[in-house]
This record gives sequence, structure tokens and C-alpha cells, in this order.
Amino acid sequence: MSDIEVKDSIVKSATIFFSKYGFYKTTVDEIAKHLHKAKGGIYYYFKSKEELFNEVLKQELHAVKLELKQIATKDSNSLVNLKEYVLTRLKLLNKSLNYQETLRADLFEKYHFVKNIRDDFDTFERNQITIILENGKNEGFLDVKSIESTVDIIMMLVTSIEIPLFLQNKYNKYESTIDELATLIINGLKSEKT
Repeated sequence: MSDIEVKDSIVKSATIFFSKYGFYKTTVDEIAKHLHKAKGGIYYYFKSKEELFNEVLKQELHAVKLELKQIATKDSNSLVNLKEYVLTRLKLLNKSLNYQETLRADLFEKYHFVKNIRDDFDTFERNQITIILENGKNEGFLDVKSIESTVDIIMMLVTSIEIPLFLQNKYNKYESTIDELATLIINGLKSEKT
């Protein structure tokens, strides 16, 4: 096996354990045993459990980013894109158990070691929503005075419902209401011309 293949197998195994047991309850020993490797073999590729969790989280969010970027850059009605973005974002993050682990940490014990990855995801999202809003404004579909402020408000709305939806397992209960919320956001931004 090449170094890349070994590293990839470590990340895949760690993803299983972190998703199932969380960061603190998962041990590097368990990951090593699952791979039939010595614990030192894991530390050869990742200096710490924190670094390994970072890689798992980065890969999880990379998959989310790919889907969200496709929506933001679609050559279609920006109103439809914005609604699809919000709904897809929440649907994907509902399945992103390691991302949810970082939300749990925000409530209890801070995971300072994931700050860069969380900040990167936040910047990515702000850029994608900005693209959608700028397209909508240029198309005449959206009437927003300040794109930057509108992005801030949209981000506040979608992130503020993450804890009840994901950590309190209410996503399925409120899925249709989330659709209504997305419609409400879109209708509030619509230009009078549309």
C-alpha cells in the first residue's frame, strides 16, 4: 500500500469511529485495532487524534462544499438556487455527524483545533450565498440593499437552527417547515418585478 492509500484507510476508519462514538470516546487504539495496525502507525501519518479528526471533518465538509458549489453556480433562476442551497445545506449537514460533533462541542467543551476548518467552511458559505445574491440582483430577481448584510442574516438564520435540528434530532420532524422557511426567505428578498 502507498502512503496515500494507508492515510486514506486511516481516515475512513477514523470517520466510522468518530461518527459513531464522537471525538472524546474514540481512541486511536480502537482505530488502529480496526485497521490491524499498531497505534504508532497511526501517529506516523497523524501527529495527534486532533489532527486526525481535523482531516475527517475536512473531508466530510469537502463533500458538502462540492454539492453546495454546484447549486450556487448553476445557470438558473437565483431564487430557485437560493432555496435549493438552504435546503440542501441543511439536508447534507444533517448527515454530517462529525460536523455535528463540533456543534456539540460549542455547547460543552470547545474544540479549538477545528476552528480553522469551521472558519473555512463559514467563508466558503458566505462566498456561495454572495454569488447567488449577486446573480439574483443582476438578473433583477432579488431586491437587496446590502448583499453583505443579507448574507449575514441568512447565515444567522440557517446556523441558529442547527442545534435543534441536528443535536436534538428534530430535522425529520421539521423538514417540511424548513421548506416553508426557505420560501419565506426567498419571498422576502424577491424584487417587486418578479
